[in-house]
Amino acid sequence: MGKGGHNTFIKSNDNQQSDLTSLSTLPHRLPTLSEIKLKIPSHCFRPTVRQSMSYVIKDIIYVILTFIVMYQIQNIFKYGFLFFPIYWCIQGTLYTSLFVLGHDCGHGSFSSYQLLNDIIGTILHTWILAPYYTWKLTHNKHHKNTCNIDKDEIFYPQRGIYYEPSLLDDILFWFPGIGWFYYLINGYAPRTINHFNPFESLFYNRHFVGACSSLGTYLGMCYLMYLYASSFGFINLLVYHLIPVFIFACYMVIITMLHHTEIDIPWYADSEWNNVKGQLSTIDRNYGYVHSVLHSIGTHQIHHLFTKVPHYHLEEATIHFRKAFPDLVRCNDESILFAFSRMFKIFLQQRSIEDDVRVFTYTEDDKTKILLYIAMGFSAWGDRMWNFSVGIYFISLNPTNLLSVALNGIALNLAVILFATAIGDWIDRNPRLSTLRKSLYFQNLSVAVMAVLVVIALYYQSSLPQYWMIIIQGFLIGIGMIATLSSVACKVSISKDWVVALYGSNRQNLANTNATLRRIDLISNVLAPILTGAIMAFTSRWLSAVLIAGWNVVSLGFELFLYTRVYHLAEDVLANKVSVNKSNEELTEKKKGPLRQFFTSLQGLETYASLSVFLPGLSLALLYMTVLSFDSVTRAYVIEQGLSEAFLGLLNGLGSILGIIGTIAYPFFVKCTGLVRTGIIGFWSEFSMIILCLISLFVYGTSFGPFQHLTIGSCQYYEILTKNNSTTTLIPYQCSNSKLSVLLLVIGITLNRFGLWIADLTVNQLQQERVPEKIRGRIGGTQHSLNQFFDLLRYVLIIFLPRMQQFGYHVCLSVLSVFTASLIYTIWSCSSASHLVPPAADIEMTETNVDLAQHYEVQLGEKLDYVDEDDNKI
Repeated sequence: MGKGGHNTFIKSNDNQQSDLTSLSTLPHRLPTLSEIKLKIPSHCFRPTVRQSMSYVIKDIIYVILTFIVMYQIQNIFKYGFLFFPIYWCIQGTLYTSLFVLGHDCGHGSFSSYQLLNDIIGTILHTWILAPYYTWKLTHNKHHKNTCNIDKDEIFYPQRGIYYEPSLLDDILFWFPGIGWFYYLINGYAPRTINHFNPFESLFYNRHFVGACSSLGTYLGMCYLMYLYASSFGFINLLVYHLIPVFIFACYMVIITMLHHTEIDIPWYADSEWNNVKGQLSTIDRNYGYVHSVLHSIGTHQIHHLFTKVPHYHLEEATIHFRKAFPDLVRCNDESILFAFSRMFKIFLQQRSIEDDVRVFTYTEDDKTKILLYIAMGFSAWGDRMWNFSVGIYFISLNPTNLLSVALNGIALNLAVILFATAIGDWIDRNPRLSTLRKSLYFQNLSVAVMAVLVVIALYYQSSLPQYWMIIIQGFLIGIGMIATLSSVACKVSISKDWVVALYGSNRQNLANTNATLRRIDLISNVLAPILTGAIMAFTSRWLSAVLIAGWNVVSLGFELFLYTRVYHLAEDVLANKVSVNKSNEELTEKKKGPLRQFFTSLQGLETYASLSVFLPGLSLALLYMTVLSFDSVTRAYVIEQGLSEAFLGLLNGLGSILGIIGTIAYPFFVKCTGLVRTGIIGFWSEFSMIILCLISLFVYGTSFGPFQHLTIGSCQYYEILTKNNSTTTLIPYQCSNSKLSVLLLVIGITLNRFGLWIADLTVNQLQQERVPEKIRGRIGGTQHSLNQFFDLLRYVLIIFLPRMQQFGYHVCLSVLSVFTASLIYTIWSCSSASHLVPPAADIEMTETNVDLAQHYEVQLGEKLDYVDEDDNKI
């Protein structure tokens, strides 16, 4: 469906603009339909039965041949089922071409004989499960009211209806075909209609017989499908017919929306609307390689101006129309899938309008948000590649135990615990752009240097002396601390400061932005580990390090450009910020001992503890004291248990997909249950899934020593008699290489991602809403310190229990930690601080910034001032 493959688009010349993109304003005087019709050859309005039927026969032959080819491939080749996705796309496109022919029948442009039109249209539409006659009536009503806000049938702006993102919106974006069947059953709210009910007023008064005959044919098709499924199985019906029907349904939603929804295309109130203005508010689009297969449905302006023009004359009529009225042309040849992705989101966000709007146009989406998403994508991809690989690199350099992995984890955690709050203070005190730039330089270049060291160590591993390997590992740990602190600075700057400053004025917009950023991170966590794991498995580990080094160097340039662009687009918001400045006198007055001076994190923790979101933050931090995630320790353990890097990367990706589903479900839960209750769902959903990890210690193949003799399907025993034959000792056989235990472990880890990210998003939004602007950096850094403190405890335990056979102890402690986190959050949710009851109280949950600011100044002796970007240029 990409751009290209069609040669009927008008080429620009000296007398015609090359850019045919639609104009937001029309000429002062519009031509009448008669004046436009005079410019089009008369034969374009005359269909012929012979030509129309030739297209019907040709398309039916294509559909039959496509089915036969796929059926033969499936029967002949062992892995023929792998070709089904190709078959679905081709057959779904051909089904759409059948629909377009039936669509001509509905308009009377198939032939001059109404009975023939209805017979052919009913047959073609019924085959693809579209109710021909009732759809024809509602579609003709759409043509009579095109782009009339108050009377159109589909995708019209809605008056007085406040838009709230929902799970259904995300489902329709990824599976738009669902929207087609929903429309057939319920219409488009608030002007609803059921196409399967012949007693609807539009059908019953004058078209009852036609509607009933069409629906009767539809029932006959359903019966035929039942007979086919009874004979050949439902799966055959699904893969050969129903899935292509769903692809056709996706086409219907995309086509209908894109030909009536675009930037600056006007919609009119009924008082402003007339037929010519409405029909000219449609857009021509190019369907690329399938444009001609779809019978030129993309030439939509002429189709709307003159519905009697058959599809095989649309291109010719369009050429004459564009030459005669170039200033009326509205055309967009952007790739269809990109256009749908762009306009669907804009449509959802902007479709709600006021009751008194007379002319409405969609406007371009916020460019800062798009650029921010792209920049975060570059950053997340590099982070996920390195995070997936670093544990494997350490275990490659020191394959005998997990000591180097644990030491690296302890060093990184100590760095965050000691300095994250100080980094947050640094972010609070300095201009936004300069702090982010410095953080990006340190983060990307540090990772690149570490990757180069890994390449050297792995490539020359057999020849390097042992002390050099120790030195290299030491450098990896030291530089890793710098990279981690830089990463914390980037995350705090973006998620706790930039995002709130840009979108915090609208709670729903902030929630959507948070969820999208999280999805970007999780999508990166799907693809990056798969790619990195595949490179490790099928080439070498040092080559994957080369890839990581190159990515971080290239990514640095893109990230700097994109974030700088975001800053300049929103400079009026981001240039000035509230900050905290300490005078020397205040510092002197507040000296309360060396610990408080040295560990800035203690001050941050004190401030954090005074906020009502401290307990949710503590609950989130407890989730870090677990090995039940795809971190470096668990990856090393799982690989040593026999799972490959590629399979582990695949599971990591699957876990991220479940996390993405969690982010999609998150707004739905918030809407239905409230923000606080959504956190309860997230925490306990995670805990319920990690029970599988606990069970894995008791099943066949476990390496956990204390439970080996208790495992289900345990190893068999044989007898050994002592020398004097007086006693008998039972000695177990060595267990087999069963992977049941480790598979249960990784399945539990994979499934708990759904609840984890719901809980994470809930706590993050609670903090965004309740933490005042003046101390965002400090609280964000303190939360990172708290997270890493519990992560440090985990690594300390690993140092004391480093053997693979002792990994089960860490699993037990992890389950206990998640249970404690869930319990703390639940207890907090029942307190007055959470505003759990009633749910409506969830709507206004922002802390009083003035009170918190006063507390901050009184307790810490810090004055709140503004930092001006112009006063501190890089």
